[in-house]
Amino acid sequence: MIRWDTGLVALLAVFGLVGSLSGQPEIKLPEYFGPPLELPLQLSGNFGELRTNHFHAGLDLRTGGVEGKKVFAAADGYVARILVSAYGYGKALYIQHPNGYMTVYAHLQRFNTAIEQYVRQEQYKRESFEVDLYPEPGMLRVKKGEVIALSGNTGGSAGPHLHFEIRDQGSERAINPMAFGFEVPDSKPPEFLQCMVYELDEDFLEIQRRILPVRRVSPSVYRLEKDTVSIPVLAGLGVETVDYKDGSGFKFGVYTLSLYVDGELIYKFSADAVRFDETRYLNAHIDYDYRVNSGRNVHQLFVLPGNRLDVYTTVVNRGLISLTPDSVVRVQIVASDISGNVSELAFWARGVSETTIAQPQQRRGYFGFNDEIVIKDDHFVFLAESGTFYRPVRVNFSVKPLEPESLSAQVHFRDESVPFHKFATLRMKVNGSYPNASKFVLVNTVGNKRNVVTGTLEGDWYTAKIRSFGKYWVEADLKAPTIVPQNIPAGGNMRHQALVRFRISDDLSGIKSYRMEINGQWVLAEFDGKTGLLYHIFETPPAGRKMEIKVKVTDGVGNIGEYRTEIIR
Repeated sequence: MIRWDTGLVALLAVFGLVGSLSGQPEIKLPEYFGPPLELPLQLSGNFGELRTNHFHAGLDLRTGGVEGKKVFAAADGYVARILVSAYGYGKALYIQHPNGYMTVYAHLQRFNTAIEQYVRQEQYKRESFEVDLYPEPGMLRVKKGEVIALSGNTGGSAGPHLHFEIRDQGSERAINPMAFGFEVPDSKPPEFLQCMVYELDEDFLEIQRRILPVRRVSPSVYRLEKDTVSIPVLAGLGVETVDYKDGSGFKFGVYTLSLYVDGELIYKFSADAVRFDETRYLNAHIDYDYRVNSGRNVHQLFVLPGNRLDVYTTVVNRGLISLTPDSVVRVQIVASDISGNVSELAFWARGVSETTIAQPQQRRGYFGFNDEIVIKDDHFVFLAESGTFYRPVRVNFSVKPLEPESLSAQVHFRDESVPFHKFATLRMKVNGSYPNASKFVLVNTVGNKRNVVTGTLEGDWYTAKIRSFGKYWVEADLKAPTIVPQNIPAGGNMRHQALVRFRISDDLSGIKSYRMEINGQWVLAEFDGKTGLLYHIFETPPAGRKMEIKVKVTDGVGNIGEYRTEIIR
């Protein structure tokens, strides 16, 4: 059972989730929504978890490791949007409700009959598997508890489950579904794994970071190895936390994190809601450098100057601790989950008189987080508008010059663990006499990860949008996508096959479009972006007739791969 404290109720009232003396409609009470699955609600992911470049915007509901479980409308409403994609949410439904909220159901296997027929009609009309549809309001009405789909594993899903969201339609803000009365057994308090102390200067440049191991002294009480810790006169703190549910080995994010200094609350993070246009600010909320280098997530308990998140209900002095030399304060960090379980990490902090604040000459080459940045070189131009970074940044680079056999120089922006919020522009000087300039792509490596983006060529300059530092150079993509049949036997006899399946791939600019035809007519072929499988489910019973199958795949720069064959079915 969720335990509501007065602070939470006040927050929910702000979000419009509980009634008020002004007479809010009864339908806005938490009991309004029913469960989207008939199974007992078990989570594999909760709201507000720290994901790559975003906060998790809903609940990941377990379906027993299988697809095909009935998915129910959480309340009366109408289908406002239907998304079918090879990536991301895969097959997803967006249902608008009379109370002003919208529920989202993602990674579906298929829709119910009425919705499936509408989607199929639109797919054939557009000759495209991937569609983003907005039916007329009221055209596809649903009732609370009506089966609207079957659960699946489509899009970017890593395993069968249902992703479920509740959104405030007016502001495109995701609301924590657990605030609406959904219950998941949970008697376990959050755990503290480690604590960080960051020495900062007045511009939030990080001078050094110290990792402080923690020890558990009771199920919900944590201490540091030393009771008193020396910290710089201007410092920020961070913690790595994890939460568990009863009967589950999955790791979850915490609901709130609060920082007290001598009993005064100076910082509070609360995962009540997150705006989709702000969610990338997660990279300012976490210790991004530590995540890149360790793979672990640390909540920074202070707010960087370029952080625009509205998930902080209390922030005093941006969450920084400012001490005079030799002064001592009591520090308490409190973590809670939405079921009301609470843990505390407490210690004494003593201000130190000596500091390692960087001298002015060590800070040359830094740009303010709100500065527009323009860096020009004979081989490249780098442009970043105001607000691209969250704190002052130094653009440190080296250049491997253009060689006769190469298409461009190689530029290495060395601070690869600096997060970008906005896209920056990179212009690379290229060999303009190259005969296949229309096939140029910009290649980027960060560590052992390789990314490719396409851009535009103007004269001898190739321009593309980038969102990370690392190594960059221009290549030409001259290879067409590959198409490999997966289940066509020798001789082509497919009388006993329900579908025909191919694996498609591209090694550089990526797959832009795909098309399958049978006897010259477009047919619906579903594509799974994570596996590269493209398949068509036959729509007529076998009749022993010859069929010509043609598959055409186009990559990001226009190279075309084609495969033709005849089958008997």
